[in-house]
Amino acid sequence: MPVFGLSQHTGIMLHMILYSVSQVARFCAFCLRTTGRQLALLVFVLAGMGLTACQMPLIVRPVDGSSATVSTLAPRLQAPVAAPVTVAEQQVTLLTYPLERYQTDAFDPRYRWPYKRFDVERFRAEAPAPEPRSYHMIVLENEYLKLLFLPELGGRLWQVIHKPTGAPMFYQNRTVKPTHWGQPNQLGWLALGGLEWGLPVIEHGYDWGVPWAYTVERQGDHEAAIIFMTPADGRLLQARIRVALLAGEARFTIEPTLTNRSRQTLDFSFWIDAILAPGSGGQPSGQLRFVLPADRVQLHSTADATLPAPAQTFPWPYVNSRDLSRLGNWRQYLGFFESPQAQGPFAGVYDPAYDAGAVRIFPPDVARGSKVFAMGWHDALGSYNYTDDDSVYVELHGGVASSFFDQAQLAPNGTLTWRESWYPVHGIGGFVVAGEAGALNVVETGGGLRIGFYPTQPVLGTLVVEAGQQAPIRIAFQAGPDMPFRELVAVKAPKTASHRVRVEDPDGKFLLAYESP
Repeated sequence: MPVFGLSQHTGIMLHMILYSVSQVARFCAFCLRTTGRQLALLVFVLAGMGLTACQMPLIVRPVDGSSATVSTLAPRLQAPVAAPVTVAEQQVTLLTYPLERYQTDAFDPRYRWPYKRFDVERFRAEAPAPEPRSYHMIVLENEYLKLLFLPELGGRLWQVIHKPTGAPMFYQNRTVKPTHWGQPNQLGWLALGGLEWGLPVIEHGYDWGVPWAYTVERQGDHEAAIIFMTPADGRLLQARIRVALLAGEARFTIEPTLTNRSRQTLDFSFWIDAILAPGSGGQPSGQLRFVLPADRVQLHSTADATLPAPAQTFPWPYVNSRDLSRLGNWRQYLGFFESPQAQGPFAGVYDPAYDAGAVRIFPPDVARGSKVFAMGWHDALGSYNYTDDDSVYVELHGGVASSFFDQAQLAPNGTLTWRESWYPVHGIGGFVVAGEAGALNVVETGGGLRIGFYPTQPVLGTLVVEAGQQAPIRIAFQAGPDMPFRELVAVKAPKTASHRVRVEDPDGKFLLAYESP
């Protein structure tokens, strides 16, 4: 909460006593912007934290048709007390159906790719029971996040725990149960939850349930990463996926590297599939929102006869006065892509019932695909298809092609690599724009603007609000992943006037910005 009563003059004098003369000018400039009202901010500054410059801004379209600006790098507050990143190896026991009993070896000659074909009909006829089975689990952890990996089950990032709240980011299936979904020539896909790597074909690919080779990489105490790799067994497409966690940050990065090992141009698919249930781990509410900076989407599949046919486009988010960004307005299952491609640089979901969400930050010029899928709501697909309880999930996909109707290309011996950031978000009611620095929510109320900012690391900043012709309102704040910033800002401008909100660091450089329609 803000602490009022400290004058700007007192703040400057205190700083001059405790800080070196060389830093007075910087602090004075900060005080002039913030009016020096918050004692907590002085303590934060005096702790000696600094931050590096952000990169050039990227102009994006927010979720509601307004405009926004996003910094492409998170602010780096150099906190001397940041806990080290740790790596641990554990075992986890899951009820597991004997899927190997119903699998046979198969081969896709187009990619020289071996895979396992699943006999769905025999599995249904014999109806085997699941039994407990132990799996190897790798844990990367810092003071804010705990990442759980299952190398034997597709090299997946199975869960991310937001430690300040204890809330899960992903759906977490406790039963390894094969489904009748997946590639028609394969089937048996496992809806285990987390992040999986879909290649070389669309959607979930072939390797969602087989062991992946991996190495663990450490950079002192400040960074740890796990690197998953496809085997060098003659496959034409090679994948190397690095998932890294830094000390002091409540986000993790994913850096895929894809290489064409053939002597010809290769058409292929690669999709990162996030299987989500933020805040609950298995019970998304009807209030859950899909947050996409798009105005049109392209249908992939649905059982909802009121929507267009596959490959056709329709407006987002309203279709015939129905807001499809809200899960509770869905009927049957539905999957669609941003059209004509991902707008970027963000996409995500937020569930107000748990005040929790998930954010993906990515370069849309490389990762051109952004897809949403859910089982439906009023007439949803049953959870018996993929688990033995009543748990449910939604999906958020990111790919290198714009949709499943298209593929990406790699030149002979060519390589494609990029980096994404993912993070859980909490405590701000939703979000309208996001970047590596964090997520920003702006909601108009009768009393003004309800603003929330969730940073991905501790930050000392200033909120600047401009409404109509009213003089800018500047509010200094201190926030972190364990203490998001929330404030009801009274504005006197007419309701029809536009408003602009931005978050600045102590040097006046923006972190996020939003402008209403």
